[in-house]
Amino acid sequence: MADLITAGKLCKEEREKRGLSREELHRITKIPVDIIRRLEEDENYLRKDPYAYFLMKVLVSYYNLDIQLTRDFDTQEQTEKPVEHREEEKEERQGFFFRFFKAVFTFVVIFTAGFLGLSSKDKNDDDFLEFLHAFTYPHPEPASHTAIIDATSKSGTKKISLKANDYVWLTAYIDGREKVIKLRKGQRMRLSFKNKIRFETIGNADNLVIIYEDKKVDFEKKVVHNLFVDGEGVFFNGYNLVKGES
Repeated sequence: MADLITAGKLCKEEREKRGLSREELHRITKIPVDIIRRLEEDENYLRKDPYAYFLMKVLVSYYNLDIQLTRDFDTQEQTEKPVEHREEEKEERQGFFFRFFKAVFTFVVIFTAGFLGLSSKDKNDDDFLEFLHAFTYPHPEPASHTAIIDATSKSGTKKISLKANDYVWLTAYIDGREKVIKLRKGQRMRLSFKNKIRFETIGNADNLVIIYEDKKVDFEKKVVHNLFVDGEGVFFNGYNLVKGES
């Protein structure tokens, strides 16, 4: 087992042993040069960025390193602490956050009540109740757009939708302009284009669904390169995944 920091050092050693520059590794793996540097050296990035784990798996697989990745950085430190100490720390953290949010809520209610007091009593009562309802009950998320119609607008713009079932990262060229996209689990994104989109690299692709003209396209591979989307469909290796044509 190796955590991401250890794996990053091993990957850097293997790259230097093979005489590869980061630019050359980028051309092979399609991982941006700056991200390769962070994977090799930036401990803060490795600890906090949720995509670091999946990108590191790409490097480990390319180098064929015989290691199993783990995201646990503090396993040893946690096992050395008595169980009762960990429980006390957990309760202390929960108590702090509860007191903090309670104080913030009280301040906002008092401030709002004083502000609304400047208006008439009837309006004050209605507005204050409306404020409490809005503050207490968060607005529901908009309905999911699982059916995206790729209709051409007056400006000739077409649209597709992306849905992530887990962490997914993509390097896309939308009408020739590069865009790096990171999607969290459950996140959706809509992309607009006039001519075509070229997905240079899709990491963790088996957790991505592309919705095109009310049809869903998914993948079995972990990493997908050179996927094209245009007005005719979604093309991979010359095969139209939407219409089933080659």
